[in-house]
Amino acid sequence: MIASDMMISNTRITEPEVMQSAAGYYVGEYYEEEDGMYGPYSRLSGYFATAKQAEAYLRGLHYDEDN
Repeated sequence: MIASDMMISNTRITEPEVMQSAAGYYVGEYYEEEDGMYGPYSRLSGYFATAKQAEAYLRGLHYDEDN
């Protein structure tokens, strides 16, 4: 199950999105604090060579969530 914009104390966790690191593209979530701090929260996939591949994986997550 994918949590959408859920709150943990004063921290907001965003919906899954395509992210990038030195290792490649992946699907993950960010955290955002009340004081403006933010950063990666979780990685929900492996790494992909292209953003397009990660976007296809993300679309599959949303499809599975709807069914």
